[in-house]
Amino acid sequence: MRKGVLKDPEIADLFYKDDPEELFIGLHEIGHGSFGAVYFATNAHTNEVVAIKKMSYSGKQTHEKWQDILKEVKFLRQLKHPNTIEYKGCYLKEHTAWLVMEYCLGSASDLLEVHKKPLQEVEIAAITHGALHGLA
Repeated sequence: MRKGVLKDPEIADLFYKDDPEELFIGLHEIGHGSFGAVYFATNAHTNEVVAIKKMSYSGKQTHEKWQDILKEVKFLRQLKHPNTIEYKGCYLKEHTAWLVMEYCLGSASDLLEVHKKPLQEVEIAAITHGALHGLA
């Protein structure tokens, strides 16, 4: 991230100014990948359960990581549909972006794990149809 980049009002408006460590409590990791980690947490003010994706933008390829965060935040802000996860906002703390989203119990892969058999074509079509409507 370039020094002073948050002075750009368009970029600054993408992020909340609150300290996420004070706002979210009970964080525990529920997933991990090359992007960082995803945590289950509770909003201390509202008691709402959320998922938080923490993405670091320090170290190697800082500029590229920062650009990826900006692109993801801009995309998530546009999603407003019952078939997509609700984006709650993004916070910055110590070179880490905290992307806060609705916590979702289960996923399509969880269905496969529970049923222990491949989905039928009609089930795949229904899931795909719902996902595409959410992105339309």
